[in-house]
Amino acid sequence: MSEKESVREKSGHEESVRAPVGDFPFSLDVRFESGGGFQWTALWEALDRLLDDRDGPAAFLGLPDDHDALESVLGAVGRVPDGFRRVLVLGIGGSGLGARAGLEALAPLETRGRAREVRVLSNVDPSSVADALDWFDPADTLLSVVSKSGGTIETLSQFALFADRILAFGGAKALADGVTIITDPESGPLRAMASSAGCATLDVPPLVGGRFSVLTPVGLFPLAMAGHDIARILEGARRVIDGVKGPDRSMQPTIRSAVHHIGLMHQGVSVRVLWAYCDRLASFGDWFCQLWAESLGKVGESGRVGQTPLRAVGSTDQHSLLQLFMEGPREHCLTFLRVGGPWPHLEVPDMTALAPALGEFAGKDLKDVLDALGKGTMAALLEEQLPLVDMQVPDLDEESLGALFMHFEVETALIGYVLGIDPFDQPGVETGKLFAHGLMGRTGSEDYGRQAMRLLGGRG
Repeated sequence: MSEKESVREKSGHEESVRAPVGDFPFSLDVRFESGGGFQWTALWEALDRLLDDRDGPAAFLGLPDDHDALESVLGAVGRVPDGFRRVLVLGIGGSGLGARAGLEALAPLETRGRAREVRVLSNVDPSSVADALDWFDPADTLLSVVSKSGGTIETLSQFALFADRILAFGGAKALADGVTIITDPESGPLRAMASSAGCATLDVPPLVGGRFSVLTPVGLFPLAMAGHDIARILEGARRVIDGVKGPDRSMQPTIRSAVHHIGLMHQGVSVRVLWAYCDRLASFGDWFCQLWAESLGKVGESGRVGQTPLRAVGSTDQHSLLQLFMEGPREHCLTFLRVGGPWPHLEVPDMTALAPALGEFAGKDLKDVLDALGKGTMAALLEEQLPLVDMQVPDLDEESLGALFMHFEVETALIGYVLGIDPFDQPGVETGKLFAHGLMGRTGSEDYGRQAMRLLGGRG
């Protein structure tokens, strides 16, 4: 099939473009209001620049083929003593969201080898950290500390608390044996601590930004410790890369979605909703929100650009957000993410004797009820002519998860290149960190502390 061929169904002002993807890990059906012609030449030029940057700022594209990194993760997992039956990951933002998303998405799957219970602690909310300290037992829980820079405020302050607990339990040897640090290969406070304490380490590739790092040891180590097949995760990601480079790339789901959302951004659609009809993908929505917001919310040559991401879960948010989407400002586009399996089989019993209204559900699988709610919601939104993408994942397994991660990463980076902004930096995040260091009294940051106090009106 050529780049210009597609499967189209037109009805009124709506156009549906379905990407024929064969046995690809997911399918994608785009519906939108027909607008002006899209500049495909500009898209292909941006895609070529992105692919050419594989050895530079777009280094995340090469992760599926980084066999040395895969072997280093598997080796590190194999060296963890059998006595560690649990793992606590300390990591915030890109250092924690991807791991949590993967752990929750793959939770129902059968695990391999010595699968451990893995939890992720991100925020420094004292109540959350206190709960984690209560759960943490240095005798059977490995501490995995993740920060690309090695200087993340939240992670370092948490680490101090847990390191104190480990040292009190078993001294320097317990710290060396019970901590794995994932950070920059050469620099940063965590790298220095690992060297002095003798902790095991894994490297975050220097050219891969935190929010694009889920397919590095940042995400792969926790998932492998939980017993999941990380080689299959990378294989799913590789299939996305192969697709965007292939002869039918105009019909590849990632390209179709990028074209759709670039057009909507140019039309002023300011909010993108990722609506997963699967509780296990709620944290995946959180991961996506960081990726989309930090990558595309920038000041470009023509001014401020970006689109606000919003995570929704079905059917729960039919009872909260749907009213806004249906009758509120016309500023939303929606991506539905629906899963074929695995699901537990729960057949609703015939309870019409208790109440006639229950007869509607008698004999139906609960998954069919969820599907009907999702399809009904999509139909309602389409009737209102809201732009909508329907992504369907037949089997939510390691391969499809890897494909989803890479799909959204490539789509995000490609849109950044088309918009003429850098999707890999986050200059707007840094000022708040400088003020925070000043408020905590870091030497050399006193001016930031004083300026923060002035801006806050003297309120500490």
